[in-house]
Amino acid sequence: MHERGVAVVGGGPAGMAAAWRLHRAGVPVTVFEAEEWLGGRTRTDRLEGFTIDAGAQLFGSMFTRFRELARQLGLEGELIRASGRDALWREGRAHEVVYGSVTSMLASGGLSWRTKMRLGTTYVPFLQRHSDVLDLHAPELAAEAGLDQESIAEWGQRALDRDFVEHLVYPQLSAYYGALPEETAAGLYHTLARYGIDVSVYALRSGAASLYEAIADRLEAAGREVKRGTRVEALEVARQAVRVALGGEVRDFAGAVVATPAPVACELLRGAPAGLQQWLQGVRYRPALTVALLLDQSFPVRYFGISFARSSARTVVAACVEENKHPALVPEGKGLVVAFARPDVAPDLVQAEPRRILDAVLPDLEGPFPGIEARITRAKVYRWPVGNPVFYPGYLSRLAVFRRQGVEEDAPVAVAGDYQYASSVEGAVTAGLQASERLLARLGGATADQRV
Repeated sequence: MHERGVAVVGGGPAGMAAAWRLHRAGVPVTVFEAEEWLGGRTRTDRLEGFTIDAGAQLFGSMFTRFRELARQLGLEGELIRASGRDALWREGRAHEVVYGSVTSMLASGGLSWRTKMRLGTTYVPFLQRHSDVLDLHAPELAAEAGLDQESIAEWGQRALDRDFVEHLVYPQLSAYYGALPEETAAGLYHTLARYGIDVSVYALRSGAASLYEAIADRLEAAGREVKRGTRVEALEVARQAVRVALGGEVRDFAGAVVATPAPVACELLRGAPAGLQQWLQGVRYRPALTVALLLDQSFPVRYFGISFARSSARTVVAACVEENKHPALVPEGKGLVVAFARPDVAPDLVQAEPRRILDAVLPDLEGPFPGIEARITRAKVYRWPVGNPVFYPGYLSRLAVFRRQGVEEDAPVAVAGDYQYASSVEGAVTAGLQASERLLARLGGATADQRV
């Protein structure tokens, strides 16, 4: 292993976390990233003095693996506490709320009086009773408790009311995780909600992807390769090696971590165990799309993020006022709004021309940001044709199969991605760390506790 090293395919949070863990275990590692940037859906773009977080925005205090990664890199100082101030656009006005505060949520006008009563008397006690099986790092436990057989839309309307689904579940789930209530397992939403009732949120001062850029810098300083803009064509998996095809070049490695979306992993892997291929084929995705609007001046609003009730917007599910996350992200006196397309609209828009996308987004933004079109100096569209994993009813049970039946068998390859835990940076980082540990065990290498 120390002669041939390990290949990591994918430079997003899962791939970079895996590469860092392998490096700390003393393993030579080479990262292959198809795009020119790192971070995947946690992309940070820098344009005309603006720092644009095109995908992931904030990191919760329950993101323990992510925060430990930042500590190991000496970047704790880059994590800055955000106010958590959000708003829900409903019936023509913004109803403000502090994210992670039950008191603020119960005081907000975004929810009906009846729904707020049921949250306090029914839902919060439900989450407390099931807290031992609502584990962000083991979501399959919710399946064992019988919370994986129906969608959160079905559960919510049965146990609470439609207002709970439309004005709490839909905005939160669609804005933060790119999924719809009708297609998301109740157990996953309950797990996310359990942590969300008492959480602080943080941003990275230099942009959401700066953590992965820092890992790349450390690897390259140690003589390792981080090959951006390098598309892997195939991975031939043999009993004791992995051959990586790179368009005219073939390189042999002792093993590989494949940290790509599941459909991409299926296309790349050849000779991998049939059980792994079959399991990966059961992972579903929704395309995602965001639009960054560079403005000649900021809007005088207090909140950072605003989400939209389903009945209040045709195209947009959420928008973020980036200067309210951290002023250094935006040139002084300017403004930056990043808008997220609704999950049910994104599959159509992801293939559309930029002008059509802008025309679809602007009418929704005119409500909370009057006159926004006249303030735009530049717009940029970010597309993720594969997008976000869907944790459909029954999927948490499939995670238990992955975790406990060893579908990778003894192959010198491990797969990683947020589809293994939750559609979040924490899910991706956790998956990358766990994949590196599985691979180290199979290759008989040093454990991650043997630091270099």
